[in-house]
Amino acid sequence: MGIFLVLGMVGIIGAAAREAQVPTGMPVSAARRRRGYVAMTATFVFLALVILLGDRWWKADAASYSGNIYKPLNMQPTLEHGNLLDLKISHGGWLSQRQLDDFIPDHNHLMHLYMIRWPQMDFVFHLHPEPIGTGEFQLALPDLPAGEYHLYADVVHADGFPETLVAETSLPLVSGRALAGDDAEGQANPVENSAALAANRTLHEERFKLSDGYTMVWSMPAAIAPQVPETFSFELLDPTGKPPSDMDLYMGMQGHAAFVKTDGTVFAHIHPTGTVAMAAYMMANPATPSLDSKQMPDMPGMDRTETSLPNSVSFPYGFPNAGRYRIFVQMKHGDKVETGIFDVDVPQAR
Repeated sequence: MGIFLVLGMVGIIGAAAREAQVPTGMPVSAARRRRGYVAMTATFVFLALVILLGDRWWKADAASYSGNIYKPLNMQPTLEHGNLLDLKISHGGWLSQRQLDDFIPDHNHLMHLYMIRWPQMDFVFHLHPEPIGTGEFQLALPDLPAGEYHLYADVVHADGFPETLVAETSLPLVSGRALAGDDAEGQANPVENSAALAANRTLHEERFKLSDGYTMVWSMPAAIAPQVPETFSFELLDPTGKPPSDMDLYMGMQGHAAFVKTDGTVFAHIHPTGTVAMAAYMMANPATPSLDSKQMPDMPGMDRTETSLPNSVSFPYGFPNAGRYRIFVQMKHGDKVETGIFDVDVPQAR
């Protein structure tokens, strides 16, 4: 269409310069023909310059606008000395004046790192690297099987703005340290071979057998659809099928969950209160203790004064689109963090 418009304009200007002042029925002189050619050439050059300069202006304006669109920080993982994972953070091209050392504790940690072996999604690790300098974190890894890993690191800036940094890395077999503190791991069948998980599913319930004899049970919603909020409820049972008597809060909450799409396009770290970061919640509620405190309080409803904590937890979430998802759920009893793993197929919206 643009070419036709340019050629049409060139033809109109050429005809006007050549024939506008020629009486009807009179022949066009050679001089007027030359005038028409000159006018057409000048018009073509002018329009070409307009298009060229307009294209440059458009691209410059688009680049300026793109620079204002949010882009998460970059994260580059490197394995050092066999089991030391180094994470270097850099600007992602948005607001380069953002600081790389203004992170604040969220659930008592500056970074929450999920490492998921890909594409099997059969091993998951919830770890907590420590800062060693501006824009750099390190972590001594536990034992890890070899493979490709997707890394999702949650951080919160001093202004309460949360970010999830994403990276991929290939790791050899790692012989590392024992898990300690709030670190946790989980293992299940590969997601592409989830028939074993489905075998433990009834109409509205799925059970995940844990290695120590405990069982995590998912009370499934009656129907699941994309972009529809649901409540996902889970409970933990001891080897006798009863609620554990030593239930404890896991980083101040009854549980944590990660909803991950098997194609890697969706990752959501969910709490019983939703996706809100505890640090951001505290900033919105100044009556809570200082953000600099390492002993952050439990979220609302998490009362440690109860003689025994419930063995169940619920998470509000809505799947953004159709596809297969794997859900990693973590609950704590005594000093043990249990990780239940569940698969769900979200159908296309009707």
